[in-house]
Amino acid sequence: MNFLKELMTKTKGKITVKTLWGEETYCFLWNAPARLEEIEAFECKNKCSLPNYYKEFLLDSNGAIIYSTEDEYEDSGYKLLSIEEIEQVTQDMKAISYDIPDKWYCFMQCLFSPDILLFDLNKQTNYIIDGDVEYPVAEWEYIKADINMFFSRLCQCNGAMYWRW
Repeated sequence: MNFLKELMTKTKGKITVKTLWGEETYCFLWNAPARLEEIEAFECKNKCSLPNYYKEFLLDSNGAIIYSTEDEYEDSGYKLLSIEEIEQVTQDMKAISYDIPDKWYCFMQCLFSPDILLFDLNKQTNYIIDGDVEYPVAEWEYIKADINMFFSRLCQCNGAMYWRW
């Protein structure tokens, strides 16, 4: 099961979730799908292969806003980057002096902080990196999960940054 695709099919617009502290309403905004040619062009240009589950997601929604608590999605939630944004945001981070290695690509931005999540496309397992921008890149840590497990856990935690616990 692709948890990211499952999240997309179950969360169109706003949903209300019961928590220990009451109810929380989250907004989910899904983009139009990417074309396979766009994904293949990215992979060919960068001599890499995106995780299959993320490629499947892009073919259904070329980016998204998830777990936002506001319609304007400025101070909460996450932005899953489109195929175009993956490369652009990574280049922007490099341009402002982050020494991001080759084949590392930003795929998700926190909307409540400048932190990012990246794929290390040199690895086949445990390839997600927590880009805590308060620290040098050499101190960024790998999250012990693939993309599917990552989104499964993110859903179980109702969008909380579980990897920082």
